[in-house]
Amino acid sequence: MKKEKDHFYRSQKFMRAFQYSIFMTVGITMLVAALNLGFFIVSLYVYVRGDVFSIGGGEVREALSITENGYMLADDMAQKLTDKEQWAILLDAEGRELWSYRKPVELPDSYSRADIARMTRWYLDGYPVWLRVWEDEIMVMGAGKGTVWKYPVEFPISWMEYMKQVGFYYVLINIVWIVLLAAFFTRRFMRNREQARIEWIAGISHDIRTPLSMVMGYADTLEQNGELSEEARQQAAVIRHQSIVMKELIADLNLTSQLEYSMQPLRMEKIRPAQAIRNVAAAFLNDDADGNLEIEVEIDAQAEQIMLRADEQLLQRAFRNLILNSIKHGGQSETVEIGIRMQEERRRFIKPLRNGDRFVICFEDNGAGYSEEVLRRLRDNKKSDANPNIRGLEIVKKIVLAHGGKVRFGNREEGGSFCEMRFFTVKD
Repeated sequence: MKKEKDHFYRSQKFMRAFQYSIFMTVGITMLVAALNLGFFIVSLYVYVRGDVFSIGGGEVREALSITENGYMLADDMAQKLTDKEQWAILLDAEGRELWSYRKPVELPDSYSRADIARMTRWYLDGYPVWLRVWEDEIMVMGAGKGTVWKYPVEFPISWMEYMKQVGFYYVLINIVWIVLLAAFFTRRFMRNREQARIEWIAGISHDIRTPLSMVMGYADTLEQNGELSEEARQQAAVIRHQSIVMKELIADLNLTSQLEYSMQPLRMEKIRPAQAIRNVAAAFLNDDADGNLEIEVEIDAQAEQIMLRADEQLLQRAFRNLILNSIKHGGQSETVEIGIRMQEERRRFIKPLRNGDRFVICFEDNGAGYSEEVLRRLRDNKKSDANPNIRGLEIVKKIVLAHGGKVRFGNREEGGSFCEMRFFTVKD
């Protein structure tokens, strides 16, 4: 049932992230399309608003009529040309001027074939011009200098083929950066959600701590009260014990969240891990009144001098969690045996221990070993809510990783489990 709930929770979490990612992708695509469309509409509006449409030579020729005094332009067309600030010249087939309207004074009255050829594509003395050619007449329409950008554009076919390929990759690149933007905002959204989750856990933990301390205090008072019956005192002891369990669970939950998102401030200092291991083992042996616990600590002579830059309190927490897990899941009717070995990592060539070398700390027990499900969850690097049965081991894993180390869990061939941790040394 628990496995089904975890699977359902992870599925829901994945679906929320997937849906948000799709939403962001569609949203960003629509935003990019809207921005491009908006830019195009504004550009088109500016183009139309600029009244850039010029009067064609054919229109002017139709408005011309021949009289006894020469060519006569209709008044309405003359007004249009004036409003547009355009001018016009009518040439015969030899390039001689037959008629003109608002022609710039610096322009000549006749043109060679070369002049006419240049006018078909370029400018006339800096004036942009357009030609309309008939069998015996040429209408030259012009505008003011600096009003029109007029150049022929030519491209080789090979370059156009290249641009077709580039255009495909251009579209592809746009799709990629849209997806990347969507992924970025999705990641940010999920990070904010996780941050809110951590803050919520921290707030709830803080709110629970005070009433829980009161429950523990009152339960301890009732347990020590000799006027109560033995049954009532035992019930008070159960309340106190369960309150301690709740307090430890809350602390584990806070620590797990903080370590998972690198929010736990590490009080780093140079320590001797050999001494920390012995302190933790001695504390457990001193508290073992029944004598059902055996801890054998083996530390190489060279490993005695190894220095580690670490948060000693967190490191001892990891050692305690490993021993507690062995005690909890060890044989119920026999002595729990725990072995702790510490040694320099074996190397192909023997050389003195130096800064940056690695050393190994290995915990072993004679318990039932880890199940395949537990090992799978411990090896999984995905962020997920840990099963309460392995929360202590998850904390061990996160503490080791927070110190730049590596950790490996497994089962011994002769029975029992092991946890192998590797750390980097520092100079004394």
